[in-house]
Amino acid sequence: MTGVLFLIAMLGSAATPSASLPPLKNPVEALEERPLAEVQALADRGDLLGQMALADMLNDGRAGAIDHVRALALYQRAAAAGNADALADLGFMSQMGWAVPQDYAAAMTQYRKAADQGSSDAMIGLGELYQGGLGVTRDYAQAMAWYQKAQAAGNIHAADYIGHLYSGGYGVPQDYAKAMALYQASADAGNGAGYENLGSLYAQGNGVAKDEGKAVELYRLGAVAHFPGGSMTLVGEVYAGGKGVAKDEAEAVKWYRQGAALGNRAAMYELAVALEKGRGVDIDLELSRVWMSKAADLSDLAAQIHLGNMYANGIGVPIDTARAFKWYKAAADQNDKYGQFVLGYAYINGVGTPVDRPKGIALIQTSAQRGYYVAQNILGDCYSTGTGVPQDKRIALKWLILAAAGGDKYAPTGIQNVEIGMSAEDIAKANTEVSEFKPMD
Repeated sequence: MTGVLFLIAMLGSAATPSASLPPLKNPVEALEERPLAEVQALADRGDLLGQMALADMLNDGRAGAIDHVRALALYQRAAAAGNADALADLGFMSQMGWAVPQDYAAAMTQYRKAADQGSSDAMIGLGELYQGGLGVTRDYAQAMAWYQKAQAAGNIHAADYIGHLYSGGYGVPQDYAKAMALYQASADAGNGAGYENLGSLYAQGNGVAKDEGKAVELYRLGAVAHFPGGSMTLVGEVYAGGKGVAKDEAEAVKWYRQGAALGNRAAMYELAVALEKGRGVDIDLELSRVWMSKAADLSDLAAQIHLGNMYANGIGVPIDTARAFKWYKAAADQNDKYGQFVLGYAYINGVGTPVDRPKGIALIQTSAQRGYYVAQNILGDCYSTGTGVPQDKRIALKWLILAAAGGDKYAPTGIQNVEIGMSAEDIAKANTEVSEFKPMD
C-alpha cells in the first residue's frame, strides 16, 4: 500500500473523495510517493530519476535525517548527465543556501540555464526570485511571465503561484475570482496546494462568503492529494484554534506529526511549538528543539527566528549568543524584514557578534523602509538620540508616527518626547513625509 492509497488509509474515511487523483506528470515527484526503500533501490542502481527523487527526500527529511550535502551530490550527478530539472534543483540549493553558500546570483544563472533547456521547475524558481526581490529588483511582471511559462509547460504548481499574485494584487489588480479559478485548476490536477489555497479563501472570506467549515473540508481534501503536508498543517491549525471545528489541541498535534513526517517545514515548526508549550502534548523541550532545528534547516523563517530567541534567552537550551546570531542571520539572508530587524539589533548590541552599529542601523533602516513597525520605532529612537545616526528630531518623528500607526505600543510615548521643543513647521514636515511614505514591499 503506497503513495496516495497509503495516505487515505492513514487519514480515514474523510479522505475518500481523493481516491481517484489524476496521476502526476512529473516522474520524479511521482517516485517520491513510493516507499523510501523503492526509491533508495532505484538510486542505488544508478537510476537518474531515482537519484533525484532520493535527493528531494533527503532535502526535507523524508529519507531520515535531513542531508543537504548528500542531496547536492545527487543533483550534481544528474545535472552532469544533462538533466535540466536537476540543474534547477542546484539553483534551488543556491537560493536556499543548502550545502552551498546562499547565492541568488548563482541561483539565477542556474535557473536560466535550466529554463533554456525546458525545465518548468526552473521557470518557477525564476519567478520566485523576481517576486521576492531575491538578488534582483522585485518585478512582479517578470514573476508572472515566468510562472505563465511554467504553466504552459505543464507544471501543476504554476497555477498556485499565479493565483497568489492575483489574490494579493501583486503586480496585477487584486482579483479573487481569478485566484479561485487558478487554485481550482491546481486542485483538479490533484495538487494539495490548490485545496489549501481554496480553503484559505473561504477561511478569510476573500472573494467568497466566509465559511470556516468549508475551509476545513478543503484542507482535508488536500491532505490526501499530491503534496499533502501543507494541508495537514492547516488541518492541525484549525483544530488548534477551534476554527470550523471544535478546538482539540491533541488532534492538532496528530496532524502536525503527519505533516512533519512528510517533510513539511511549517508542520515541523507547529509541532515544535506544541512540544515547547505543552499544547495537546506533554512538554518536551529536547524534542521541540529537534523539530525546530529541522524546520530551521529547511529555511522556515519562523523556526529560524524562534531558534534565535531560544539560544538568546536560554529557552530549553543553554544560552548561546553565537547560535542565536546564526539563526537571526539566516532569516535576514532570506530577505525577511523581521529577521533584518533582529539581526540589526544584534549588531547594535553585540549579541553573538562584535558590535557594528553602522551595519546594524543599515539593517534596521531596511526593515523600517519595508514597513516593519518595531524597526520603525527603534529607528525613530536612534534619530531622536543620535545613536548611530546624526540626531534629527524631524526624521525621528516621522518614523515614530509610522510605528504608532503600525501598532507599536511604545511609539506614542516616543512621539510625545520627541515633539518637545520641535517647531510647528518641522512637525508638519514630518507628518507630510508620513503621508508620502510607501513601504519598499
